Amino acid sequence: MLLGSPPPGRFVPGEVLVKFAPGTEASAAVMRAGRLSPPDLEALAPPVTALQAKTGLPLRAKQVTGGQWVLLAVDGEKLVERLVEQLRGRANVADVRLSPDPSEGDGEAPGSRGIVVRFSAGSAEAQAVAQKRSGGGEDRFAQLVRALGKDVALPLKGEATADATLLLHVELRTLTLTLSEQLKALADVESAQPNYIMTIR
Repeated sequence: MLLGSPPPGRFVPGEVLVKFAPGTEASAAVMRAGRLSPPDLEALAPPVTALQAKTGLPLRAKQVTGGQWVLLAVDGEKLVERLVEQLRGRANVADVRLSPDPSEGDGEAPGSRGIVVRFSAGSAEAQAVAQKRSGGGEDRFAQLVRALGKDVALPLKGEATADATLLLHVELRTLTLTLSEQLKALADVESAQPNYIMTIR
């Protein structure tokens, strides 16, 4: 983890460092949590729950670092479960399921799974996937993925699979940057940034 002025470099997708404003209840909770070794992460439940409500994302505290920073992580499993339920309620969706193999995740969150979406036969969405699979329809397919992302308020990327289904993943890097900006804008947050990776040369 690198604190201070972050470089425009690599960061851990799905992880954000947050420092609460002094004098807030959240800051006091961090101080209480940090008095124990290891830190009492359960003590951070109230402020983390509040952040979840404000950002609309499932979050969990992973660590309390020096300088009263808290390392937060997006709960990928809960996020994907919510996304599955949202997609099931969309028109022209015939079936939604998790990909059978965790290795089919986006490579950014170990063990995460993609989401397989099958559209109703003859629907515009099914035609867009089939056209992309046959080597055409790039724009139409991209519009479909963007429309789905707008519906669920998440950045998504998609792939047309051999059985004419759509394999979706959450773009965790984009989501991390968005989350960081959301947190910075909150009144009780002094600072927030992605969990940058420092390389020593």
